[in-house]
Amino acid sequence: MEIILEKTTKPFFKKHAGSQALAKERIGAILEREQATGLTKVKLALRQPVAGRPCFELRCNLAKLGSVRVAFILDGQVARIWFISTSLQKATFTSEVSRVLREVSK
Repeated sequence: MEIILEKTTKPFFKKHAGSQALAKERIGAILEREQATGLTKVKLALRQPVAGRPCFELRCNLAKLGSVRVAFILDGQVARIWFISTSLQKATFTSEVSRVLREVSK
């Protein structure tokens, strides 16, 4: 599975410098496993579509970075990561995602 990190993930990688390759690898492996099992742990992150596709969220454990929530869209074998946050609470994460994606859509 190909993982594309959008510009909106930049603040996360500013805080966790040098961890982009690790995060991309781990998220890719988790998403491949989820796609194989029918996306059982994946939920909708937002009600409105992003770039014409539904935006999903998933909790991931990124080893030394700890647990994060990831907002992404799937397009076949391509996953576009729109947002990564260490906020694990669903309500907090959803408000962060909607704020960031609202700024992008302006």
